[in-house]
Amino acid sequence: MIKKKVWDCIDQNSDMLKKMARDIWENPEVSLEEEYASKLQAKVLEEAGLKVVLGLKDLPTALIAEYGEGKPIIGILGEYDALESLSQDSVPERKVRVQGGHGHGCGHNLLGTGGVGAAIAIKEAIERGELQGTIRYYGCPAEEELIGKLFMLRDGYFDHCDALLYWHPSSNNMPWRVPCLAATSVVFSFKGLTAHAPQAHIGRSALDAVELMNVGANYLREHLPREVMFHYSILGNGIAPNTVPDRCQSWYMMRAPKRVQLDEAFPRLVDVAKGAAMMTGTTLESVEVLGGGNEVIVNQTIADLFVKNMNELGGPSFTEADYKFAKELTDQFTPEQKLRGAKAFQIPAEYHDQILLDAVVPKTDADVFPVSGDADLSWVFPFGAVYCATWPIGVFTHTWQATACTGSDIGFHGMLFASKTLAGACCELMTDENLMNKVKDEFKETSKNLEYKINIGADAVPKKVKLT
Repeated sequence: MIKKKVWDCIDQNSDMLKKMARDIWENPEVSLEEEYASKLQAKVLEEAGLKVVLGLKDLPTALIAEYGEGKPIIGILGEYDALESLSQDSVPERKVRVQGGHGHGCGHNLLGTGGVGAAIAIKEAIERGELQGTIRYYGCPAEEELIGKLFMLRDGYFDHCDALLYWHPSSNNMPWRVPCLAATSVVFSFKGLTAHAPQAHIGRSALDAVELMNVGANYLREHLPREVMFHYSILGNGIAPNTVPDRCQSWYMMRAPKRVQLDEAFPRLVDVAKGAAMMTGTTLESVEVLGGGNEVIVNQTIADLFVKNMNELGGPSFTEADYKFAKELTDQFTPEQKLRGAKAFQIPAEYHDQILLDAVVPKTDADVFPVSGDADLSWVFPFGAVYCATWPIGVFTHTWQATACTGSDIGFHGMLFASKTLAGACCELMTDENLMNKVKDEFKETSKNLEYKINIGADAVPKKVKLT
């Protein structure tokens, strides 16, 4: 059985994959700075016999690894950027590894590595003559800033793909069957006039403009649809309090179930920024859209394929040590906290009393996943995504608890399960022409009334936002 051989290949490479995931975890790099992770993955893929290109237009930490020829062309998406200020040891209590350091609280060290494992296993099957077609692994930087895949899409790197497959760490084992949130990442820059603080009347404070904008934005929330949300961070102006700051920025991420809702809300937020500039005598110097994405459109045929393979695999292979670690961690939660975490990942009520989820959940009753990304490519190509459990029920992403798990065996065992799920789906898409045609036909039907417009300009370049 071809699929059994592919899964055996992942098992044979499991020590290498665990080491890669741990090495990336121990060397966390934030968006657009993922030099260690991208070079490590490129080296492993090249040594495995795939043709690798590291460094794409404007994205030095992006990569493509390819093997095979002809159709179908199946792409596997990977990520490897970490999060600021989430340094944490792989222990079930709060223990910072590096003061002020970063951490993999979203599990991208697992996400990309699982994709690498699947790509290598499929490459081996193509080389043996058991599969026909082309496998591509895409190392996609800067997902946390919602930009990497957008620029790769704009510049044609996904062209000619027949399907794109993706997984994400979670506490659930469930395919994505409903859209994710549309998002826009944007920086508002204000320019004022410096002055000595005792003579502040002759200065114009850009910091005042930012603060007034944020106040106005909070009042705006009441007058937008409840589904529209935004979050913001004030970027440092680098000036001591005895000087009126002439530069300051506010970084916003807006989210909504539909892109059209953001298109309607965004001009109103810009008007708030203009009003803040008028009130403070400053200038709204720029409104720079960094990235974002439309709501993610998922392919139900691929979702069914993921469920089939997860059921054949029987769920993640968690050990007694994994359960012990997980219990020590979740015993620190109140019942209410654990319930909120379970609901966040749409885990059915019958599993809420479990510690780690090893069952497969075929679908959700929700209308939308409360997450967003830079996956506009789902509007252009058939796209399937799946959650695989890499931390206990109750844990939220972007937390120290998630970081602890993504550097532990809990995360590694979930990652190997995900890698096999992706590889199994690839096998079936490459051997079943009717299945591949069904995926394409569904995409044609779901996308026939969509008018795709990318959220970045033709001459835009990826920009790293500096928090200080």
